[in-house]
Amino acid sequence: MRVKERVLAMSVLSDYLNAHIPATMRKTDVVEALHGVVDRATVYKYLAGTHPRNPPEAILQAFADALPQANIVDIRAAVRVPVGTDTPWIPTPEANRLNAGQRHALDLFIKATVGNALDDAEPNDQLAGRVPRADELEPGQLSMILAEVAKLRSLGRDDLADAVVQKLSSTPEGANGSGRPQQPR
Repeated sequence: MRVKERVLAMSVLSDYLNAHIPATMRKTDVVEALHGVVDRATVYKYLAGTHPRNPPEAILQAFADALPQANIVDIRAAVRVPVGTDTPWIPTPEANRLNAGQRHALDLFIKATVGNALDDAEPNDQLAGRVPRADELEPGQLSMILAEVAKLRSLGRDDLADAVVQKLSSTPEGANGSGRPQQPR
């Protein structure tokens, strides 16, 4: 029954994709249009509804680009993730002043903010776009991220700091062995 429920839950996306293949295109034409971006087997999984529950944004965007009648906002809606806009977000030029730790902290924040659907991801889902746990970070990265969390807190942005810490804490073996990384206050 679990497999059947999973297929039914994902049929909205595959139904949308199939409905937006122009009459002049065959499924093999869709595979060709996505060649070099998405492999053939993955294209057929998405068209058949056997894709991961939380598809990576890059694959969703590839389908939006390949199917002339489709758009990324509607594709996201079919997956039941935040729809956002159809244009990419480009940070201000001052973002170039951020160091690697600050950039990583912002990446984690963005994923925590829009990635609520990732919390339901199954272990075998594709890992693109997955937020790393504290125990998966390189040495020094966690301390840099926690320093940025402390800065967020000092600016009164506990909501943002908590979102980053929550994503970092999504493991039974947190950075300090207690299941949660140290939270600077």
